Amino acid sequence: MIRFEELQMRIMDAAKNYMDVYDMATLVEQYSLNKESRLSMTLPEIKPPYPITATVSFSYDVQQTSTSIYFEEEDDEIDEAIELDIIISLPFMEGYNEMVDLYEEIANEYSELEPVLVKKEFYRKDLVDAEEYEIAYSYVIGGEELKDLQVYEDIFFELSNILRMIYERTKFFIDMSWYREHEDDSL
Repeated sequence: MIRFEELQMRIMDAAKNYMDVYDMATLVEQYSLNKESRLSMTLPEIKPPYPITATVSFSYDVQQTSTSIYFEEEDDEIDEAIELDIIISLPFMEGYNEMVDLYEEIANEYSELEPVLVKKEFYRKDLVDAEEYEIAYSYVIGGEELKDLQVYEDIFFELSNILRMIYERTKFFIDMSWYREHEDDSL
C-alpha cells in the first residue's frame, strides 16, 4: 500500500500542473486515527475571491494508514483502493437560474464520471432564501494505479476542463454578481 503522505504529494503535484491549489489540509480522527487529505483549488486565471472552486479529498482508514507505514509486503486482506472525491462548488450568482442546465451539459459531456448535482438551501443574513449548488463525483483508484502518475494527471486535466467550461458559461454573471457591488453607481 502506498504511504498516505506519498499519495498526498502525488495528487498535489498533479493538481499544480493544471490548477491553483490554495489550501491543503490533513485531518486525523482522534480516536480511530483515520486520515483524510483535502485540497482546495481553482483555475489559475481566477483571482480571489474564488467564485468557482473544487475540493479533492481522499481518506485512509486506520488499517490502510498502519499498513502504509509499517508493512513492506503485500497482504491480501488490506483494501488497497481509495476513493478520490471531487466536489465542484458552483458560483452563487444573482439572477442566474440555469444551474440545472449547466449541470446537464456537464453530465452529458462527462457521463462516465456519473456526476451528481447537490442543491443546498439556506437563509442569507438578510433572511432571504438562497441556494448553492455543487457537482460531486468520485474515482476509485487501486492497486498499481495508485503509483501511476498519469492517472492523477488525467484526473486533474479533466477537472480543469470542467471548471473552465463552468467559468466560460458563467463569467458574465459572475462579474455582474460578484464584482458589481464594489463599483460606484453615482455616475
